Amino acid sequence: MTLLAKADETLFEHTENALKVFKSLREAYPEIPKMCGIPNFWEHLFYAVFLHDFGKGAVGFQNIFKNKSKWDYRHEILSAGFISFLKFENKLFNDATGMAIITHHKDALEIREKYQTYPSPVGKERYEQKLEEIKANIQELIDLFGEIPYFSKHYLGTEIVNFTSPDIESLQDVYKTVVLPYCINIEDDELTPLHGKYGIFLKGFLTACDHLSSGGKYEILDGIQDMRSIYRFPKLRKIQEIALETKGDAFLISPTGSGKTEASLFWSHANQNQKRSKRVFYLLPYTASINAMYKRLQEDFQNTELVGIQHGKAAYFLYKTFSNEEDYVTSRDKAKEIKDITKKIYRPYKILTPFQILKAFFGVKGFEQQLSEMANSLFILDEIHAYDAHTTALLIEILKILKEDYNSNFLIMSATLPSFIKKMFEQELNISNEIALSEEELKEFTRHKVTVLPEGIFDNLDKIRTDIEGNKKVLIVCNTVSQAQKAYKVLSKEVEKSKLIHGRFILRDREEIEKSLKKLDLLVGTQAIEVSLDIDYDVLYSEPAPIDALIQRFGRVNRKGWEKKKISPVYIFEKGSEKDKFVYKNQEIVVKTIDLLRSEDILEENTIQKLVDEVYKEGYQGKDKEEFDTVSRVFPKFFKRIVPFIHENRSEEEFNSLFESVEVVPLQFKFEYTTEIKNKRYFEAMKYIVSISIGQYLKLRKENLIESDEDIKFASVDYNKDLGLLKDEESTLWGIFKS
Repeated sequence: MTLLAKADETLFEHTENALKVFKSLREAYPEIPKMCGIPNFWEHLFYAVFLHDFGKGAVGFQNIFKNKSKWDYRHEILSAGFISFLKFENKLFNDATGMAIITHHKDALEIREKYQTYPSPVGKERYEQKLEEIKANIQELIDLFGEIPYFSKHYLGTEIVNFTSPDIESLQDVYKTVVLPYCINIEDDELTPLHGKYGIFLKGFLTACDHLSSGGKYEILDGIQDMRSIYRFPKLRKIQEIALETKGDAFLISPTGSGKTEASLFWSHANQNQKRSKRVFYLLPYTASINAMYKRLQEDFQNTELVGIQHGKAAYFLYKTFSNEEDYVTSRDKAKEIKDITKKIYRPYKILTPFQILKAFFGVKGFEQQLSEMANSLFILDEIHAYDAHTTALLIEILKILKEDYNSNFLIMSATLPSFIKKMFEQELNISNEIALSEEELKEFTRHKVTVLPEGIFDNLDKIRTDIEGNKKVLIVCNTVSQAQKAYKVLSKEVEKSKLIHGRFILRDREEIEKSLKKLDLLVGTQAIEVSLDIDYDVLYSEPAPIDALIQRFGRVNRKGWEKKKISPVYIFEKGSEKDKFVYKNQEIVVKTIDLLRSEDILEENTIQKLVDEVYKEGYQGKDKEEFDTVSRVFPKFFKRIVPFIHENRSEEEFNSLFESVEVVPLQFKFEYTTEIKNKRYFEAMKYIVSISIGQYLKLRKENLIESDEDIKFASVDYNKDLGLLKDEESTLWGIFKS
């Protein structure tokens, strides 16, 4: 056969390659027919995959390869017409197959806008002209059609013959007979099974088959066969033993250093199917945490293909991992390839932010493939305490959908989780299992002595200096960037090995700072220090914060002290700065935290949960409660309007509004940035980007300090490589999802 699907692949070859992926998906997701209520689902998808590129038989499309000419039409509109020769017992199944084919590149609304064939006379005439182009190659398409029994037996597992030989005169106009009625049904609120999971799975899995086969991947990967063989510990820790035996949803509450990560992977192993094909999603709130976990699992699994990474700057992170050994083009191409494959249904383990999961529930382009991948999957949600009320509500709502409609399971993890939040997850998701240490076992992890100091940081400089002079590695955490900058300016003059870290450094300088963290005698920072940075200091001085935030800060001091029964000091100042109210808007929580810690001395690990619960015994209050209740009330209604084959710009805008930051380039780097862009070295250009809050951005714009380009905004603000952006903030500058 000579018809081409791509420059280097015939239509026959591409069809078979896509069916190889189809077979792999069918074996990995055996529960899909039951889940969508369509017993013969895989037969319908088989036909969609088999026919999805038949329209490439048009002469105009083939001329693209022969003489490099352009073709001003969509091959999938012609491909869909070949459903005319399928003999399903129910018209819905014909329609569903046609809908999947016709929308596998462009969604239904775009086809309706640009390629409608009815009632537009111009559109109808153009469609009929393109149909004529099929005639010249119809015999080869008929011959390929005749391969259905062979292909179905080999890839579907059963030989099917419910079709007739194509006749060009009988090709139906699928836009008129399927797409238009589908859109009208939405407008009239008369939804069919095709508007639900049946349509989602058809579109999602067809897209996966097409994209993976085009990328040279002909089967999806299974997970680790025996997780115990990866982590060959002589003796398992208690929570790891329990995790290996825990079936179904569970909480895992355990302190840092107790082996939670391995325990979570043991849980995933205990809940796998026999083929080990369930996908595992490991959710973390911070980009730095995700990068660190990705590196760790790559090393642990010793197979770079198994683990994927997804966050807003994932491609840049991947590029940096190659750039020390490869030239720019090679590094760029490797990073893009890895990122693109990870977005598809291929890797069995993905490390990502909740926002990457939330995309699917806001109907962002490609959501059908995302939701299909998440069917019958396993979710590990780590550092669950880190999310605000709004994000927590969103997480609960999407997890409910995943549990009820997609048969997914969850492991909710935290070192310190307020009981009121735990109770909400328990009730909404019906979670009854808990993996935790006993009171006595927890006590063994005690490693900090806590002291509340009067006044603020600048009233206690002498005490800090005494520790520095005593050769202690000192960690200082402030609540705002400006406060951290002031403290660093004062103390860094006296300490050679010192650095400042926060969220307002350009990527280039942030990377350099992170490389030096283990070699420092003094580190000053903001909430960035609460992130999973690989640091271990001797003493902490922290501004006042909610107890869960403080516990994370404590964790950066004497990290493995429990192994040597060592206790290290952590100091909390009574007062922060005037601008703390923009960071922690519920100051009552902060005051209550400090009052409770005054009476503590050695902070025994088994008392931490009691302290957390005392601080949060009222649950969400004020604005937090209002936001939580609003999301819980509104989101289910919002999600109901998300239907397959359509992604609305409005939904995408609503998703993007969740991000509370704007990327800018300090004006002093405009020449370097634009030079890299002109030279098409986009990853190198990203080195000069920094994220600022929406509030900051609006303030700068109001003061005419923002200069907008097509792709980026330049901020006319002072910048110093040791201090970062020098601009007072009016809201939190280290949001959770800086991705």
